[in-house]
Amino acid sequence: MNNKWLVILNPNAGGGLAKREWPHIEHELKRQELEFKKIETNYPLHAISLIGNMIKSGYRRVIAIGGDGTLHEIVNGIMYQEHIDPGEIILGMISVGTGNDWIKTHSISTNYAEAIRLIKKERIIHQDVGRVVFKNDQQIDETRYFINSVGIGFDARVVKYILPNKLKGKSKKSDYTMGLIKSLFAHKNTSSLIHLDNKKIETKIYNLSIGVCQYKGGGFKLLPNAIPNDGLLDVTLACKISKRKLILSLPKLFGGRVEKIKYFDFYQVQDIKLDISSPICFEADGEYLGLYPLHVSIIPNQLRLISDYR
Repeated sequence: MNNKWLVILNPNAGGGLAKREWPHIEHELKRQELEFKKIETNYPLHAISLIGNMIKSGYRRVIAIGGDGTLHEIVNGIMYQEHIDPGEIILGMISVGTGNDWIKTHSISTNYAEAIRLIKKERIIHQDVGRVVFKNDQQIDETRYFINSVGIGFDARVVKYILPNKLKGKSKKSDYTMGLIKSLFAHKNTSSLIHLDNKKIETKIYNLSIGVCQYKGGGFKLLPNAIPNDGLLDVTLACKISKRKLILSLPKLFGGRVEKIKYFDFYQVQDIKLDISSPICFEADGEYLGLYPLHVSIIPNQLRLISDYR
Protein backbone atom coordinates (compact mmCIF):
# COMPACT_ATOMS: atom_id res chain seq x y z
CA MET A 1 0.00 0.00 0.00
CA ASN A 2 1.25 3.50 -0.90
CA ASN A 3 0.91 6.02 1.95
CA LYS A 4 1.25 9.06 -0.31
CA TRP A 5 -1.80 11.07 -1.25
CA LEU A 6 -2.83 10.63 -4.86
CA VAL A 7 -3.74 14.06 -6.21
CA ILE A 8 -6.03 13.98 -9.26
CA LEU A 9 -6.14 17.36 -10.99
CA ASN A 10 -8.73 18.26 -13.60
CA PRO A 11 -7.01 21.18 -15.38
CA ASN A 12 -10.25 22.23 -17.13
CA ALA A 13 -12.27 22.57 -13.90
CA GLY A 14 -13.68 26.02 -13.27
CA GLY A 15 -13.14 27.02 -16.89
CA GLY A 16 -9.39 26.35 -16.61
CA LEU A 17 -9.06 27.87 -13.13
CA ALA A 18 -7.70 24.60 -11.69
CA LYS A 19 -4.77 24.65 -14.12
CA ARG A 20 -3.99 28.29 -13.36
CA GLU A 21 -4.21 27.76 -9.61
CA TRP A 22 -2.23 24.52 -9.48
CA PRO A 23 1.13 26.24 -8.68
CA HIS A 24 -0.46 27.87 -5.61
CA ILE A 25 -2.10 24.62 -4.51
CA GLU A 26 1.12 22.68 -5.06
CA HIS A 27 3.03 25.21 -2.96
CA GLU A 28 0.51 24.88 -0.13
CA LEU A 29 0.55 21.07 -0.23
CA LYS A 30 4.33 21.13 0.13
CA ARG A 31 4.26 23.85 2.79
CA GLN A 32 1.92 21.71 4.88
CA GLU A 33 4.17 18.70 4.24
CA LEU A 34 1.73 16.40 2.49
CA GLU A 35 3.47 13.70 0.50
CA PHE A 36 1.69 13.31 -2.81
CA LYS A 37 1.79 12.17 -6.40
CA LYS A 38 -0.08 14.33 -8.90
CA ILE A 39 -1.75 13.11 -12.08
CA GLU A 40 -3.97 15.06 -14.48
CA THR A 41 -7.10 14.14 -16.37
CA ASN A 42 -6.95 14.64 -20.14
CA TYR A 43 -10.56 14.17 -21.27
CA PRO A 44 -14.10 13.69 -19.88
CA LEU A 45 -14.47 10.60 -17.65
CA HIS A 46 -10.68 10.05 -17.66
CA ALA A 47 -10.57 10.10 -13.84
CA ILE A 48 -12.71 6.94 -13.73
CA SER A 49 -9.99 4.78 -15.31
CA LEU A 50 -7.15 6.73 -13.64
CA ILE A 51 -8.39 6.09 -10.13
CA GLY A 52 -9.03 2.41 -10.84
CA ASN A 53 -5.45 1.92 -12.06
CA MET A 54 -3.94 3.89 -9.16
CA ILE A 55 -5.94 1.92 -6.58
CA LYS A 56 -4.64 -1.26 -8.19
CA SER A 57 -1.09 0.06 -7.81
CA GLY A 58 -1.60 0.65 -4.07
CA TYR A 59 -2.99 4.14 -3.46
CA ARG A 60 -5.64 4.43 -0.75
CA ARG A 61 -5.75 8.19 -0.05
CA VAL A 62 -7.00 10.51 -2.79
CA ILE A 63 -7.39 14.27 -3.18
CA ALA A 64 -9.66 15.59 -5.93
CA ILE A 65 -8.73 19.00 -7.35
CA GLY A 66 -11.55 20.36 -9.48
CA GLY A 67 -15.29 20.74 -9.18
CA ASP A 68 -18.30 18.55 -8.54
CA GLY A 69 -17.80 16.83 -11.90
CA THR A 70 -14.24 15.86 -11.02
CA LEU A 71 -15.39 14.44 -7.69
CA HIS A 72 -18.20 12.61 -9.53
CA GLU A 73 -15.73 10.87 -11.85
CA ILE A 74 -13.40 9.88 -9.02
CA VAL A 75 -16.28 8.46 -6.97
CA ASN A 76 -17.42 6.43 -9.98
CA GLY A 77 -13.88 5.14 -10.48
CA ILE A 78 -13.77 4.05 -6.82
CA MET A 79 -17.17 2.36 -7.09
CA TYR A 80 -16.47 0.63 -10.43
CA GLN A 81 -13.05 -0.83 -9.51
CA GLU A 82 -12.99 -4.36 -8.08
CA HIS A 83 -9.55 -4.47 -6.41
CA ILE A 84 -10.64 -3.42 -2.88
CA ASP A 85 -13.73 -2.44 -0.94
CA PRO A 86 -14.59 1.22 -1.78
CA GLY A 87 -14.72 1.93 1.97
CA GLU A 88 -10.93 1.45 2.20
CA ILE A 89 -10.34 4.71 0.29
CA ILE A 90 -10.08 8.09 1.99
CA LEU A 91 -11.18 10.91 -0.32
CA GLY A 92 -10.52 14.61 0.19
CA MET A 93 -11.44 17.65 -1.90
CA ILE A 94 -9.74 20.90 -2.89
CA SER A 95 -12.51 22.66 -4.75
CA VAL A 96 -11.70 24.75 -7.83
CA GLY A 97 -14.93 24.27 -9.77
CA THR A 98 -17.77 26.42 -11.03
CA GLY A 99 -20.63 25.23 -8.80
CA ASN A 100 -18.82 23.68 -5.81
CA ASP A 101 -22.07 22.28 -4.39
CA TRP A 102 -20.82 19.18 -2.57
CA ILE A 103 -18.42 21.11 -0.31
CA LYS A 104 -21.23 23.39 0.93
CA THR A 105 -22.95 20.55 2.79
CA HIS A 106 -19.60 19.44 4.21
CA SER A 107 -18.45 22.95 5.25
CA ILE A 108 -15.19 22.65 3.28
CA SER A 109 -13.55 25.99 2.58
CA THR A 110 -12.67 27.15 -0.94
CA ASN A 111 -9.49 28.57 0.62
CA TYR A 112 -6.77 26.12 -0.39
CA ALA A 113 -4.78 26.36 2.85
CA GLU A 114 -7.86 25.69 4.99
CA ALA A 115 -9.00 22.78 2.78
CA ILE A 116 -5.54 21.20 3.01
CA ARG A 117 -5.44 21.67 6.80
CA LEU A 118 -8.73 19.75 6.99
CA ILE A 119 -7.29 16.99 4.82
CA LYS A 120 -4.24 16.76 7.12
CA LYS A 121 -6.54 16.29 10.13
CA GLU A 122 -8.22 13.38 8.29
CA ARG A 123 -11.57 14.15 9.90
CA ILE A 124 -13.67 11.47 8.22
CA ILE A 125 -17.38 11.01 7.60
CA HIS A 126 -18.87 7.83 6.17
CA GLN A 127 -21.19 9.15 3.46
CA ASP A 128 -23.97 7.47 1.52
CA VAL A 129 -23.60 7.08 -2.24
CA GLY A 130 -26.46 7.28 -4.71
CA ARG A 131 -26.88 4.98 -7.70
CA VAL A 132 -28.81 5.80 -10.86
CA VAL A 133 -29.71 3.32 -13.59
CA PHE A 134 -30.63 4.79 -16.98
CA LYS A 135 -30.79 3.98 -20.67
CA ASN A 136 -27.90 5.45 -22.64
CA ASP A 137 -28.04 6.70 -26.23
CA GLN A 138 -27.88 3.09 -27.46
CA GLN A 139 -30.87 2.23 -25.21
CA ILE A 140 -28.68 -0.04 -23.07
CA ASP A 141 -29.05 0.04 -19.29
CA GLU A 142 -26.12 1.81 -17.64
CA THR A 143 -25.26 2.54 -14.00
CA ARG A 144 -23.69 5.72 -12.63
CA TYR A 145 -23.00 6.65 -9.01
CA PHE A 146 -23.45 10.10 -7.49
CA ILE A 147 -22.00 11.74 -4.41
CA ASN A 148 -24.25 14.81 -4.29
CA SER A 149 -27.48 14.74 -6.27
CA VAL A 150 -29.47 13.84 -9.36
CA GLY A 151 -31.66 16.31 -11.23
CA ILE A 152 -34.49 15.30 -13.56
CA GLY A 153 -36.33 17.89 -15.63
CA PHE A 154 -35.73 21.63 -15.43
CA ASP A 155 -32.35 21.81 -13.71
CA ALA A 156 -30.98 19.02 -15.93
CA ARG A 157 -32.01 21.03 -18.99
CA VAL A 158 -29.95 23.90 -17.60
CA VAL A 159 -26.96 21.54 -17.32
CA LYS A 160 -27.52 20.47 -20.93
CA TYR A 161 -27.38 24.10 -22.09
CA ILE A 162 -24.01 24.71 -20.42
CA LEU A 163 -22.52 21.38 -21.56
CA PRO A 164 -20.80 22.65 -24.77
CA ASN A 165 -18.70 25.23 -22.89
CA LYS A 166 -17.97 22.74 -20.13
CA LEU A 167 -16.60 20.20 -22.60
CA LYS A 168 -14.33 22.92 -24.01
CA GLY A 169 -13.06 23.78 -20.54
CA LYS A 170 -14.57 27.26 -20.82
CA SER A 171 -17.40 27.05 -18.31
CA LYS A 172 -18.16 30.03 -16.08
CA LYS A 173 -20.82 30.90 -13.53
CA SER A 174 -22.68 33.18 -15.94
CA ASP A 175 -23.33 30.15 -18.17
CA TYR A 176 -25.69 28.79 -15.54
CA THR A 177 -27.66 32.05 -15.47
CA MET A 178 -28.04 31.98 -19.26
CA GLY A 179 -29.04 28.31 -19.15
CA LEU A 180 -31.59 29.12 -16.47
CA ILE A 181 -33.19 31.82 -18.63
CA LYS A 182 -33.26 29.60 -21.73
CA SER A 183 -34.76 26.71 -19.76
CA LEU A 184 -37.54 28.92 -18.39
CA PHE A 185 -38.80 29.38 -21.94
CA ALA A 186 -38.12 25.87 -23.29
CA HIS A 187 -38.90 23.42 -20.50
CA LYS A 188 -42.29 21.70 -20.13
CA ASN A 189 -43.94 19.36 -17.64
CA THR A 190 -43.51 15.65 -18.41
CA SER A 191 -46.10 13.01 -17.50
CA SER A 192 -44.71 10.33 -15.20
CA LEU A 193 -45.52 7.56 -12.76
CA ILE A 194 -43.08 7.83 -9.84
CA HIS A 195 -42.57 5.01 -7.32
CA LEU A 196 -41.22 6.46 -4.05
CA ASP A 197 -40.52 3.26 -2.09
CA ASN A 198 -44.08 1.85 -1.90
CA LYS A 199 -45.86 5.12 -2.70
CA LYS A 200 -47.02 5.80 -6.26
CA ILE A 201 -47.45 9.31 -7.66
CA GLU A 202 -48.93 9.87 -11.10
CA THR A 203 -48.14 13.44 -12.07
CA LYS A 204 -46.42 15.80 -14.48
CA ILE A 205 -42.82 16.49 -13.46
CA TYR A 206 -41.42 19.97 -13.87
CA ASN A 207 -38.36 19.23 -11.80
CA LEU A 208 -37.29 16.32 -9.60
CA SER A 209 -34.24 16.73 -7.36
CA ILE A 210 -32.86 13.65 -5.59
CA GLY A 211 -29.84 13.77 -3.34
CA VAL A 212 -27.70 12.80 -0.40
CA CYS A 213 -26.45 16.38 0.11
CA GLN A 214 -28.30 19.70 0.27
CA TYR A 215 -27.08 21.96 -2.54
CA LYS A 216 -27.51 21.91 -6.33
CA GLY A 217 -27.02 24.13 -9.35
CA GLY A 218 -24.24 26.33 -7.98
CA GLY A 219 -25.53 26.99 -4.48
CA PHE A 220 -29.30 26.42 -4.46
CA LYS A 221 -30.39 24.62 -1.28
CA LEU A 222 -32.88 22.44 -3.15
CA LEU A 223 -32.64 19.49 -0.74
CA PRO A 224 -32.80 21.26 2.64
CA ASN A 225 -33.46 18.14 4.72
CA ALA A 226 -30.68 15.99 3.26
CA ILE A 227 -28.24 14.36 5.69
CA PRO A 228 -25.26 12.75 3.94
CA ASN A 229 -25.11 9.66 6.15
CA ASP A 230 -28.71 8.84 7.10
CA GLY A 231 -29.23 6.08 4.50
CA LEU A 232 -31.99 8.05 2.76
CA LEU A 233 -32.46 9.88 -0.51
CA ASP A 234 -34.03 13.29 -0.09
CA VAL A 235 -36.49 14.27 -2.81
CA THR A 236 -37.82 17.68 -3.86
CA LEU A 237 -40.60 17.37 -6.43
CA ALA A 238 -42.09 20.23 -8.43
CA CYS A 239 -45.20 19.16 -10.35
CA LYS A 240 -47.49 20.84 -12.87
CA ILE A 241 -45.82 24.19 -12.24
CA SER A 242 -46.29 27.05 -14.69
CA LYS A 243 -43.53 29.42 -15.79
CA ARG A 244 -45.31 32.24 -13.98
CA LYS A 245 -45.41 30.30 -10.70
CA LEU A 246 -41.76 29.36 -11.05
CA ILE A 247 -40.69 32.95 -11.70
CA LEU A 248 -42.67 34.12 -8.66
CA SER A 249 -40.90 31.45 -6.60
CA LEU A 250 -37.38 32.54 -7.61
CA PRO A 251 -36.80 34.87 -4.61
CA LYS A 252 -37.40 31.95 -2.22
CA LEU A 253 -35.30 29.66 -4.41
CA PHE A 254 -32.36 32.09 -4.52
CA GLY A 255 -32.82 32.89 -0.82
CA GLY A 256 -32.44 29.31 0.35
CA ARG A 257 -36.08 28.99 1.43
CA VAL A 258 -37.17 26.29 -0.98
CA GLU A 259 -39.25 24.59 1.74
CA LYS A 260 -41.48 27.69 1.70
CA ILE A 261 -42.45 27.20 -1.96
CA LYS A 262 -45.96 25.72 -1.88
CA TYR A 263 -45.61 24.10 -5.31
CA PHE A 264 -42.78 21.83 -4.04
CA ASP A 265 -43.25 18.53 -2.20
CA PHE A 266 -40.58 16.83 -0.08
CA TYR A 267 -39.95 13.14 0.59
CA GLN A 268 -37.32 10.85 2.11
CA VAL A 269 -36.98 7.41 0.54
CA GLN A 270 -34.50 4.65 -0.23
CA ASP A 271 -35.65 3.76 -3.73
CA ILE A 272 -37.21 5.61 -6.67
CA LYS A 273 -38.43 4.12 -9.93
CA LEU A 274 -39.58 6.26 -12.85
CA ASP A 275 -41.98 5.47 -15.66
CA ILE A 276 -41.66 8.53 -17.92
CA SER A 277 -44.07 9.11 -20.82
CA SER A 278 -41.47 10.89 -22.99
CA PRO A 279 -37.73 11.62 -22.84
CA ILE A 280 -36.68 14.00 -20.06
CA CYS A 281 -33.27 15.56 -19.34
CA PHE A 282 -31.38 14.30 -16.31
CA GLU A 283 -27.99 14.83 -14.69
CA ALA A 284 -25.91 13.50 -11.80
CA ASP A 285 -23.58 15.78 -9.81
CA GLY A 286 -23.92 18.38 -12.55
CA GLU A 287 -22.90 15.93 -15.28
CA TYR A 288 -25.45 15.56 -18.10
CA LEU A 289 -26.37 11.89 -18.61
CA GLY A 290 -29.19 11.87 -21.14
CA LEU A 291 -32.94 11.48 -21.42
CA TYR A 292 -33.97 8.14 -19.91
CA PRO A 293 -33.68 7.83 -16.10
CA LEU A 294 -35.10 4.56 -14.72
CA HIS A 295 -34.14 3.88 -11.13
CA VAL A 296 -32.42 5.76 -8.29
CA SER A 297 -31.32 4.07 -5.05
CA ILE A 298 -29.05 4.58 -2.04
CA ILE A 299 -25.98 2.71 -0.78
CA PRO A 300 -25.60 3.64 2.91
CA ASN A 301 -22.26 4.70 4.46
CA GLN A 302 -20.29 3.64 1.41
CA LEU A 303 -17.33 6.06 1.23
CA ARG A 304 -14.91 7.64 3.70
CA LEU A 305 -14.68 11.35 2.97
CA ILE A 306 -12.72 14.20 4.52
CA SER A 307 -15.40 16.54 5.86
CA ASP A 308 -16.17 19.23 8.40
CA TYR A 309 -19.84 18.22 8.49
CA ARG A 310 -21.40 18.63 11.93
